[in-house]
Amino acid sequence: MALDIEKLVSIIGPKPKFNLDFYHGEDLYSDGDVEDEIIEMIAKNAPDEYNDAIYANYKWATFYHLTQMRQNILNWYPFEEGSNVLEIGCGFGAITGLLCDKCESVTSVELSKRRATGALLRCREKDNLEIIVGNLNEIKFENKFDYITLIGVLEYQGSYTDGENPYQEFLKKVKSLLKPNGKLLIAIENQYGIKYWCGAVEDHTTVPFDGINGYVMTDRKVRTFSRKGLEKLVKDSGFAYTYFYYPMPDYKLPTVIYSEKHLPSSANMENVNYYYIPSTKYLIGNEAKISEDIIENGVFEFFANSFLVECSDDDAIGEMKFTCASSLRLKDYQMLTSMTKDGKVVKRSCIKRNAGRHLDEIMQNEHNLKERGIAVCEGERMGDTLVYPFLEGNSLEKQYLKAYEEKNVQKMYEILDTVWNCILMSSDEVAPEENIMYALGIGDVKNSTYYGPILKNAYIDMLLRNSIINNGQLTWIDQEWVLENAPAKFAFFRMITELYIPYPHLENVLPFAQIFEKYGLMECFEDFQELNKLFFDVVIDRKMCGERGGLPGIDESVIKQNIINLI
Repeated sequence: MALDIEKLVSIIGPKPKFNLDFYHGEDLYSDGDVEDEIIEMIAKNAPDEYNDAIYANYKWATFYHLTQMRQNILNWYPFEEGSNVLEIGCGFGAITGLLCDKCESVTSVELSKRRATGALLRCREKDNLEIIVGNLNEIKFENKFDYITLIGVLEYQGSYTDGENPYQEFLKKVKSLLKPNGKLLIAIENQYGIKYWCGAVEDHTTVPFDGINGYVMTDRKVRTFSRKGLEKLVKDSGFAYTYFYYPMPDYKLPTVIYSEKHLPSSANMENVNYYYIPSTKYLIGNEAKISEDIIENGVFEFFANSFLVECSDDDAIGEMKFTCASSLRLKDYQMLTSMTKDGKVVKRSCIKRNAGRHLDEIMQNEHNLKERGIAVCEGERMGDTLVYPFLEGNSLEKQYLKAYEEKNVQKMYEILDTVWNCILMSSDEVAPEENIMYALGIGDVKNSTYYGPILKNAYIDMLLRNSIINNGQLTWIDQEWVLENAPAKFAFFRMITELYIPYPHLENVLPFAQIFEKYGLMECFEDFQELNKLFFDVVIDRKMCGERGGLPGIDESVIKQNIINLI
């Protein structure tokens, strides 16, 4: 039975305000009937339950509008305490609740009453929110704002703002609503994003190669901009300063966010999950492979798929240089890791519930390793964050990749030996029969010699990427996870697999199986795989992985067939 939306709105009570004074009785855009399905899911579930609801009835539209990954675009942003924010184009409230949690008051504007109703239901427990249904250009505000957000909004102003240059006129209007030195945050696709060169359809017109051809196939009522074009537009609209961030793979579902002060290298893109919506039938290039060359040739900023731009008359912008979100974990373990412009690395929990406990566990791991004589970068607890100094230097991972390029197998083994020795040093041993695997029903106690030394604390984040060679000293970072009474070989197994999965070409110089043979891992390979799966079941949100895995990604066979079709 269909939900009575009007009735639901009427019983929400006085918490969020719902302002219809500027609504003209017609929604000018819609994704169709699926929007009613989305509202029903919002009404029937608390925000913590959306993931289960999406998984039970997966569609791209429900995933896109309700997934918590949408919040990664701003969940790291340092909003000042006590600030007020104007959110223009809140849609179904993908980031509205986040803004309510971070700011003292939130005013959200949405053209579509149906979508605004979804946002209202989604934020029904927020008492610092007002949702106004209508066109921003017609709304009269009683106050000005510390922050204004335009997330996927600017590109549509050819349809909703009058004037010879509607995009500039709109930004001038937005600027007039900011307090002196207030900040505007714009998220928008790049007109020349690499995904479009690879054949992904233009997100707004659905015409392949439309944007990079200057929208000659459409009526130009919607458009995106180049990096320099967007910067010029913002400054011509009256803003003195801009700071560009680069969400990857784009601003819709970002997992990592680089910035103009911290651009990616080709060796640190393993956290990026490339996807294409709604179709792969036009793909003629592999974005993942091409991105490596783009980065190495110094043109990443031109080809980045999306921009997040911080705009202000105050030069105090660009506080963060880089952010990575662990979105695929279960909520209690989701973390944000950010690099600040003053040379600090900040780790914080994505949620407040149980945040302190997990941070305490990380600090304990660091303390224990230091007590064992292992150099580790220790964090300082500051409220709900851990703050670290940023260590300059190369990681063992970079050294291993360099050794691979030089085909220096001896050097590769030296690096592996270094890690193996650190693992053995990291903890006291316990009796073989205390191996946690037996308690978990894995393996056979008769084969205890296979597993080697059993460590009281096995630090399973001793990965090559979690190491820094700083002033000639090996220092470990991000030692988040420990297994009690686990084989040292298992920690080593995880290090190898976490290295070779993102870099399968390493097999060409030093094969996986050869390493396993040398370090005695072959006999316990299957048992360690099972133990690793159990670890992931404790930490990883399998439903979120399944949902993200359902997105059409990069398939070389599809690309080849599309090219054949063109010949």
